[in-house]
Amino acid sequence: MGASGRNLLQLLIDETPLTPRMIHQSVYTSLKRKVPQLLEALDGYFSAHHRFMLGQSLEIYDFYQKQIDCLEERMNGYLNLYDRPVEILDSIPGIDLITASVIIAEIGVDMSQFPTAGHLASWAGLCPGNNESAGKKRSTKIRHGNSYLKRCLCQTVFAAKKQKGSPLAERYYQIQSRRGPQKATIALAHQLLKIAYILLKENLTYQEFVLQKRLLETSQ
Repeated sequence: MGASGRNLLQLLIDETPLTPRMIHQSVYTSLKRKVPQLLEALDGYFSAHHRFMLGQSLEIYDFYQKQIDCLEERMNGYLNLYDRPVEILDSIPGIDLITASVIIAEIGVDMSQFPTAGHLASWAGLCPGNNESAGKKRSTKIRHGNSYLKRCLCQTVFAAKKQKGSPLAERYYQIQSRRGPQKATIALAHQLLKIAYILLKENLTYQEFVLQKRLLETSQ
C-alpha cells in the first residue's frame, strides 16, 4: 500500500470532510492531478460501522507491516555477512536481492556439500526425468524436493525470460515452442540453479563468468 492510499483510508476513518483541498494534501505525485476522480470514487455511503471495521483492518495491516519491516531489517543484517555471495547471485539475470536471500537460506554458500551442480538440482527437485530410456517411456514430472527453493526459482524465470537478448530468455522460448511454458519454466529454473552453483563455487559474478568464458573461447 502506498502513502497516498494509506492517507485516503485514514481520511475515511477519521470522518474528515472530503474536499478537493484535503484530498490534494493527502496524495502524492501524479495522483494530485486526479483529485476530481478520487473525490468521485470516495463519494458514497460509509457508515460508522464501516469506519470501525476499516480502522480495525488498517491497524492489523500496520501491525504486520511493522513485523515485515523488522524481519527485513534482521534479514539484511544476516545478508551483510554474505556480501560476495549476494553480489554473485544478484548478478544472474532474473535474480534480485530477495531471491538471492532465499537461495542462500536454502542451500548456503558452501557448494562443496554438493559434488556437482546436478546433485544440487536433484536435491532441489528440479531434475525432470528422461522421456524415454531403452524403449520405455518414463514420467517427466519433477521430483519432490525443496518446495521453497523450487517456487522461488520458478518465479525468477518470469523475470529472466523478459530480459531481451539474454541467452537465458532465448533458451526459455526455445523450449516453450517445443514443449510448452510449464516445462520451459522448470528447465530454466533448473539452469538458473546450476548457474548459481557454478558461480558460487568459482566465486565469480555472472558477468565475470561470461567474460572468462569468452576469453577462453577466443584463446583456443
